[in-house]
Amino acid sequence: MLRKTSLLLTVLVLIVPAGAGAYQLDGERSEAGREITYFNTVGEHDWAVERAVRAWNASGAQVEFVPASRGEAEVVISGGVPGFDGRTETTFHDGGPRPGDARVSLPSPSVARGRDGRFKVALIAAHELGHVLRLDHDDTGCALMNSTIVNDAPARCSQPPAGKWRCGLVEEDDVRGAVALYGGERRPSRRRFCPRVPPKPRPEPPRPPGGPDALSSAGALEVFPSPTRPGRVVVRWLNADGERIRSSVVARSRGSCPRKPSDGESRTVPAEPGAPGETTFALELARSCYAVWSRDRSGRLSRRPVIAWLDGPSAPEPPASLVARPTLSHALGDTGVSLEWRNAGSGSLREVIIARAEGRCPTRSPRRSRSWNSPPALPGSFQEHVDLGFYPAGGVERFCYAAWSRDRFGRLSRPVTAWPRRQVEEEGAIVLAG
Repeated sequence: MLRKTSLLLTVLVLIVPAGAGAYQLDGERSEAGREITYFNTVGEHDWAVERAVRAWNASGAQVEFVPASRGEAEVVISGGVPGFDGRTETTFHDGGPRPGDARVSLPSPSVARGRDGRFKVALIAAHELGHVLRLDHDDTGCALMNSTIVNDAPARCSQPPAGKWRCGLVEEDDVRGAVALYGGERRPSRRRFCPRVPPKPRPEPPRPPGGPDALSSAGALEVFPSPTRPGRVVVRWLNADGERIRSSVVARSRGSCPRKPSDGESRTVPAEPGAPGETTFALELARSCYAVWSRDRSGRLSRRPVIAWLDGPSAPEPPASLVARPTLSHALGDTGVSLEWRNAGSGSLREVIIARAEGRCPTRSPRRSRSWNSPPALPGSFQEHVDLGFYPAGGVERFCYAAWSRDRFGRLSRPVTAWPRRQVEEEGAIVLAG
């Protein structure tokens, strides 16, 4: 079901018969403690929307407007309505609220730039949020939900004194309606009127690193394993070019990109405008997203970061061509086993883990590393290791050997196995028998 409501603002004084305030509801009682997520797409209306949200959240009704990302927000607020009109379109579903269910249109952003425009926009924004709460127009008394705004107040309310504005926004009748829908207890407004303070010029937020087209420019952000410091990741970017730039904020999180620096591991790096920036992180084994924001001297972040992904290092490959053969290990004829293999070529390889079992091949690596079963490994090289087990003659062939590669992060490869086989001479060549 789609519902449209609109508010007309006029400079004419409307004559409406007097009567007691009686809120009008556009729906049945809703769940108490309800949270309604919203997203404002117009930066010029930030001040007005924040005041409107604050007024409803402080009303005492058990409902709260909570900011969210655009993709998750139930209420999306936009600008561009001609004149001072406001409009709300709401869709209700049997299955409950969904993102984008309500679309609130406020006046053009140019209105908020005027000396007194932001106060009018705040009043309109609070009125439209009232419609989101399912309050209907009510012209029987002073209420935010009067269908018309006259000058600087709802049509049935008194005008604010000179030099002031109706900063309370939500009237008692509106709060009674919200409490009837969501439960709670009305809280008296501390202040109804506040002095008009001309808005201070708000500087534009800093641009993201790499300039205005950073998100589509190849090479704006680079992330790669350090070639000189094993176990570290290098993050490089180009700082935004602006005299207000003071630092860059870098964040990293697993599996998803940070929406804000606090979403993951982060650090702040001093920035020289237009110059390259760099920092390092400890190598992360999982696929991770890196994000970089610009920060200006007032502490504000760029509206969006530049991002780059880096896959974690692959798991180690097992030793190749494992061969085991009996060998003499004692002058009296006791036997051992000589193992030969070629190490995996990964630069993160640290050691090879060896295990043996009688009558079967081991499937698990030893719990504890000892000198005989964990020789250091040089990546890509051939290696030999002798197990001086002092087996009785002929007993070594009953044992199976398994070998794993282990990297510097403690990860193991899958095992490879070999049974000892004896060398015999056959037509001038040495072959393995058994």
